[in-house]
Amino acid sequence: MVMTLQKGIIREGYDLGFAKGFAEGFAKGFAKGKLKAIRNSTLAILRNRFGDVPQYLIKALNERTDVIAMESLIITAATCKTLDEFESEL
Repeated sequence: MVMTLQKGIIREGYDLGFAKGFAEGFAKGFAKGKLKAIRNSTLAILRNRFGDVPQYLIKALNERTDVIAMESLIITAATCKTLDEFESEL
């Protein structure tokens, strides 16, 4: 009986640990994917509007990690008049 109880506790601990680890991993992966999608969309808009995007701007975009700030950059990319104006918002 004690052995069964110990196995149950160990199993429950394993299940909880796995679920927590999975949830954290999923959330991190989802956030990373969302950030990548925002970067790609921003670059696509800039390329469509202005042609080639300088490498230093691409690098600056790739260094950004704040999803909310990056979301606002999509709007800036769609509404700015020049690449210099976009750069000033980075």
